Amino acid sequence: MALLKPKSSNKSKTLSVRVPTELANEIDDIKQMADQRGLTFDVAEVVERALAQAVRSARAEIAALPAGNMTNNPSD
Repeated sequence: MALLKPKSSNKSKTLSVRVPTELANEIDDIKQMADQRGLTFDVAEVVERALAQAVRSARAEIAALPAGNMTNNPSD
């Protein structure tokens, strides 16, 4: 077994989020059911894809705003 591996060109950063307990329990159930069938439910990949889509949508929304429509209110 090789101890040294090439560095991954895909840099990543840990992002922690809180989800409702019910959702976390459902995710655990899905992961367990998938594992029993020799499959995997890759939550990190699912979240990454969903966040990437949300970021694209947010950028599009921001781009569609009039240039003067800026606010300093962080609660918006």
